[in-house]
Amino acid sequence: MTNESRGPRAAVTTGSNRIEVRDVPVVAPGPDEVLVRVERVGLCGSDIHLFTGDHPYSNYPLIQGHEFSGVIAEIGAETDTPLRVGDHVAVDPFSSCGRCYPCRSGHSNCCVNLGIIGVHGPGALQTQIVVPAANAHFIGELSFELGALSEPVAIALQAVARAGVKSGEHVLVLGAGPIGLAIVLATSEVGAHIMVSDLVENRLAIAQDMGAVETVVANTDDLTERVEHWNDGEGPAVVFDATGVPAVIRQGFDLVAPSGRLVIVGLNNDDVAFPVVEFTRRELTVLGSRGNGGRFPAAVELVRKNADRICAMITQRYALEDAEQALRFAHEHPSETVKVQIDVGGV
Repeated sequence: MTNESRGPRAAVTTGSNRIEVRDVPVVAPGPDEVLVRVERVGLCGSDIHLFTGDHPYSNYPLIQGHEFSGVIAEIGAETDTPLRVGDHVAVDPFSSCGRCYPCRSGHSNCCVNLGIIGVHGPGALQTQIVVPAANAHFIGELSFELGALSEPVAIALQAVARAGVKSGEHVLVLGAGPIGLAIVLATSEVGAHIMVSDLVENRLAIAQDMGAVETVVANTDDLTERVEHWNDGEGPAVVFDATGVPAVIRQGFDLVAPSGRLVIVGLNNDDVAFPVVEFTRRELTVLGSRGNGGRFPAAVELVRKNADRICAMITQRYALEDAEQALRFAHEHPSETVKVQIDVGGV
């Protein structure tokens, strides 16, 4: 029996490290909304922290899941959209108010009233979900599992845009998790020369397939020495931190070339100390990057163009009924996982 035939179901995080799969009510789209029959959901670091209870937005009960794809099952009666029932879509989980200063200035990804599906409200670890029609993006014949990768790729595209990466520039990516690997893919498309550092060698192998020309095993190789020999001692024009680890961010600050750009994508509540004199002496640019900045359609196309390469990011697949097991595995075995996905629409 399929999930669809047995009625709506959801994996509900009821407390720290606890998930129950329950029957949920049938829902219908309102004005400007569509009903999506969920097929695939990717798990990311924030999902793990929401599950374990150490995320600032952990609030139970919660249906998690913000990286997802599915099928348009119903369209609101007054919804103006080119989408049709039966279309395959990936969903941008971010919604903004359109009124605050960031929204008015073209930075809706920094909206003070930002809403994220699966964080501030019910997410996609359920067989059905209502979303704003504007957030559903047509993926055509792209597989559901690849379509669900559009969300982390969109995050990477925003970071690369923040950095203004140019063809021929040397780029160092710290961390080869899903976002770091997506940054490698995006900077490779631009024509950059890319070095990647990570603790996990199998992730570095994927990074090479994504376009990295140099890889560094963080706990055994001397990254500083490798950088000095890689680029004639000039240092990388751009350093991306995709770890959120303060010591790694500080190392990126030290390694970036004079007049270069350090882009911080990883998340952490801790402080990072930089010597103030270096900001002026080397005229560094330190940037934060949040969300996708409206780059979701470009992410779908980048995934489509690189389908054969990016599929290696998906390392484990679980059924909806095993969502708790999936999150536990991702939490307890980080060296064995890159992207864990939940097959919501399966048997």
